[in-house]
Amino acid sequence: MTTRNEERHFGGWAAKWITRPAPDHLEWKNYTVEASVVIESKGTSLLIGVQGSGRYCACHLDSDQQEVTFNLIEHGIHTELERAPAPELALAPAAHAIRLVWSGTEVCLYIGERLVLSADAGAIRAGTIGFRNEEGEAAVIRDLRVYDVQGRALYVNRFYDPSTLQFTAGSIHPSGSGLRLSERELSLCDKPVPADSPRFRTTFRLASEVKHAALRVYALGWYELRLNGRQADDRVLAPANTPYERTMLYDTYDVTGLLNQGGNAIGLWLGNGYNMNYSRWGWKWKRDKAFILQLDLTLTDGTRRQIVSDSSWQTAGSPLLLNDIYDGELYDARLNDPGWDTSSYSAEGWTNATEAESPQGLLEPNMQPPVRPHDRLAPVRSFAFADRTIYDFGQNIAGWVSATVQGAAGSRLTLRYSELVDDEGRIDPWTNRNAHAKDCYVLNGQGIETYEPRFTYHGFRYVEASGTGELLDLKAVPIHADVREAGHFASSDELLNQIQRNIRWSMLNNFVSIPTDCCQRDERTPCLMDSAVVEEAAIHNFDMRLYYRKWLRDIQDSMTNPDWAGDKITLPWHLYWYYGDAEPLREHYESMQAYIDHLKAAWPDGIVKEGFGDWCAPNEDGWEQYFREVEIVNTSLYYQQALTVSKAAGVLGKEDERQRYGVLAEEINRAFHARFYRGEGIYGNGSQTAQLMPLALGMVPEDQTAQAVAGLVQAVAAKGGYLDTGIYGTRYLMDVLADHGQINLAYAMLTRTAYPSFGYQIANGATTLWEQWSFKGGMHSHDHAMFGGIGASFYTRLAGIRPLSPGYEEILIQPSIPDGLQAAEASIDTVRGTIRAAWRKEEGRLVLDITIPEQVKGSLRITAHGSSDMLHDQKLAFGHQVIVVDW
Repeated sequence: MTTRNEERHFGGWAAKWITRPAPDHLEWKNYTVEASVVIESKGTSLLIGVQGSGRYCACHLDSDQQEVTFNLIEHGIHTELERAPAPELALAPAAHAIRLVWSGTEVCLYIGERLVLSADAGAIRAGTIGFRNEEGEAAVIRDLRVYDVQGRALYVNRFYDPSTLQFTAGSIHPSGSGLRLSERELSLCDKPVPADSPRFRTTFRLASEVKHAALRVYALGWYELRLNGRQADDRVLAPANTPYERTMLYDTYDVTGLLNQGGNAIGLWLGNGYNMNYSRWGWKWKRDKAFILQLDLTLTDGTRRQIVSDSSWQTAGSPLLLNDIYDGELYDARLNDPGWDTSSYSAEGWTNATEAESPQGLLEPNMQPPVRPHDRLAPVRSFAFADRTIYDFGQNIAGWVSATVQGAAGSRLTLRYSELVDDEGRIDPWTNRNAHAKDCYVLNGQGIETYEPRFTYHGFRYVEASGTGELLDLKAVPIHADVREAGHFASSDELLNQIQRNIRWSMLNNFVSIPTDCCQRDERTPCLMDSAVVEEAAIHNFDMRLYYRKWLRDIQDSMTNPDWAGDKITLPWHLYWYYGDAEPLREHYESMQAYIDHLKAAWPDGIVKEGFGDWCAPNEDGWEQYFREVEIVNTSLYYQQALTVSKAAGVLGKEDERQRYGVLAEEINRAFHARFYRGEGIYGNGSQTAQLMPLALGMVPEDQTAQAVAGLVQAVAAKGGYLDTGIYGTRYLMDVLADHGQINLAYAMLTRTAYPSFGYQIANGATTLWEQWSFKGGMHSHDHAMFGGIGASFYTRLAGIRPLSPGYEEILIQPSIPDGLQAAEASIDTVRGTIRAAWRKEEGRLVLDITIPEQVKGSLRITAHGSSDMLHDQKLAFGHQVIVVDW
């Protein structure tokens, strides 16, 4: 422990980065190695007890001879110790689950669940692991894990990222996963990043009561902060995910109420979090776990003190033997040591921490709402089988379960998570892809026990519980960023209401410290495109100001295509428009400007030819089928983004740049029409997306608008009245149709129940949005928010609440009213107060119930169905009012 009593401003960091002494991989012994091995040619060898290239033991997998041999290799001399047949290897190039167990005097090799070979382990020495290919051999190694005799993970490598290979030879397989070894390659595990879950503690005494105590902490790895035997608060999965090489966001806690006069203790528990096994498409820590912590104290006697992390802190392992963002946890409660986070704990066997090298990124305060657990869900039904029970929580969520269990010491409870079950009610892990999604709890046998994961999360509706422990209670724990609910929408149509619920849940499930693409499979990455299309819908449903301010700083360096990196242009404008906050425009204007200048240089003819396009429109499956209307979508977005920079320049008083980017937008629109306009209102091939994008973004000349809308209606008819759009087309579908007298068509498309439609998803049990319109395929998540952009239209078109100036200073209420819908209502908590608009049809009349805050100027317009004829037009007074219109 270090304390500092200086009377000074505590704004800086006096603390040190610390970690636990790094385990030496050359001293590994009595361990288990697991891997998925694909033999591409002839065979490969798994090496253990490696001290260098001169001496080790090798288990050779020979697919030609269908056998395995266990050999001692010493200075180039091979001594065979054991041989056994392995007919399974004839299936090469299939993936084989290989497990090599070195335990005391014996070494055993398993392929799948079958014990294939056992041999005397006397020749094995302590050392690291490796792989070796002889002439003509080639293999791919995936999902490598090394455990000690307790089952504690020493090392885990999914081989996702070339920068975290940590082996002396080989390369990442072209699929993006796996260590590929060619012939005559020797590859040794070198400087492995540990996969453990260490704890740290320090104690200190205070001479008087605490007046104020602020604690700052940041970790490379998810952390749990504890003081005097209690968790500091209920936040989870902290710290926030960021581009770590640039920015690291530390958390600040007010811990005044957790400290005492006299003895005190701080405990910190670390997990892997966004470590090297996180997707290569995400921001991640590529080095060992470490942390920095500083507690600034003001005591009632006027004394100021600091408690800081340094090498005097103590460290030890934990009962958490395995933790992984995708795979889950293994927790052995027999290793519990109660009180480790209190001042009276003896700390026998704990060692001193060591100072760690400071990371590259800049430490800055985290202002984003933390990720927290929310209201727990009880199962709505279960499916009992002989050796397991499947629990259905009735709602697809992101999070985990809390289990109450009892049984003998060493009994196990195994929990497997999935979004789907098969026809018999068994877990179907299809959408998990390569995520194992499994938590295992080993009981300590001391009565009723409760287990809840710390350093993982899952996307699921169903949980399979099995094992020898008696399960007493199981609750699902949803987790998401603590964004306040700011909007409400409901209607007389229950299908429409369920779509709204699915949109809302999908957003929340993917709001961790970054807006993720999905929450169940081995991705969960910061996906700019998926975020961009739903941001307006999110802003209508939740208070997203601080959340999106953090996200904007994360993505400011992105310079790809408009359907991806364009989020850095449109989001600052959304924050300005909906919250009246010009600061994001000021902060990010240079980045916005640089991006548009980059696009202009990259695409001098004004047509953007690369990107994702209208991603995941209805398709026959297969990667190439997911792209749709790439040039039309990206060029129209380029136009929108250039125009947005022009408007931002105007807000910021940059008149020359307002004009310049306005002219650029006009040039892009001319190039768009020269390239895509076919005459008679038809764009491109006349698809729904091709018609929607220029109409939605204001690119169509007024005298061609009616024809363009007719072309859209024709495109819908060509698909039998069903949508044929991906994430961008779906976002704008209702806006365009409603604004051009086609609200009945929009409503009919929205409420269909056959494929492809939201109703089809719901008819197949969906409680969140799917990644594809179809149920299963090569890339199917059942919890993707990206189709939720249409949710903004529920507020702006069906309920009709539209801001006419930034921050809702002036609004228009103009609902688009389908014949088949009897009522709709929405409310939005704006920066000026709550706006509410509701309508219902009542015996030939339209009854509107409207509430407007005092600081808002409002107008109401009601137009006749299918035309622009005005039925009612009036200014609205502030406060609550009921207006009746003949209908």
